[in-house]
Amino acid sequence: MPKDIDDVYKELSKITKEINSVKNEFSQDLSDIKKTFKMLDKKIGLILNKIQEFEVIMDAAELLEEHMDDEEEKYNTEWNPYNDEDYGSEDYEDYDDENNESY
Repeated sequence: MPKDIDDVYKELSKITKEINSVKNEFSQDLSDIKKTFKMLDKKIGLILNKIQEFEVIMDAAELLEEHMDDEEEKYNTEWNPYNDEDYGSEDYEDYDDENNESY
């Protein structure tokens, strides 16, 4: 009987060693996974910061574009007498009649 007990203890010792080996491998794998997640979290944070910077730039570009459009509308470079504030077509129609009368 003692031989059977010795065999059982040896087997238990082997199983314990295997369990500890698997536990160590699992701990190392878990540590690697945690490191990977931390690295991914940092990279995602960097990407989110870049996205926010891009949004700020796009908002500024949109405001600038609106301002440029407003300025372009204010200062229309294509002159047209009909768009002139001082132009009145009735003034020009009467001009010929007034000049003929004074002669």
